[in-house]
Amino acid sequence: MFSNQQIETLPKHQTIQFQPLADNAIWHVQLNWLLFYVPLMAVIITVRHFNPAISQAIATPWLLVLPLLVILSMVYNLYSVRAKGVAVREHDIAFKRGLIWQQITLLPISRVQHTEIHRGPIERKLGLATLRLYSAGGMSADLHISGLTDEQCNDVRQFVQSYGDNAATQENELADE
Repeated sequence: MFSNQQIETLPKHQTIQFQPLADNAIWHVQLNWLLFYVPLMAVIITVRHFNPAISQAIATPWLLVLPLLVILSMVYNLYSVRAKGVAVREHDIAFKRGLIWQQITLLPISRVQHTEIHRGPIERKLGLATLRLYSAGGMSADLHISGLTDEQCNDVRQFVQSYGDNAATQENELADE
């Protein structure tokens, strides 16, 4: 018979014990930002130097704004990476991110279709990796966790894969009974 009882007390996501990202995660983020800002500043300075008409349009105070923006971005990145955390639990994976707009994503492991580990050149140099978890019906990753060590990514991936194997084994045992 069908039953649908009211739940009086819901589990609290605030009780999840998040683990911080790897120590090198901040370096990965900072280097990626610098790889954007440094060439941009070089192009602006070069164009300003060789083109007198643009030199008037790009006044010196504006050239001071870009380094200030870089410094503010670096400080924000520092706190942003420290605010991130991941928790692998018995039946789900939780990822917390955001300084201003905080977000916690919970992905049930039973819904994960496949996983990917991505390692760019900076990540490889720092011993980091990005874990992407895909659930059914989507073309993009449902959970994208960068800043984990390569070992952590492999451990989580193995846990997710063995979770599916354990669930299939349990289903077979129940079917045999």
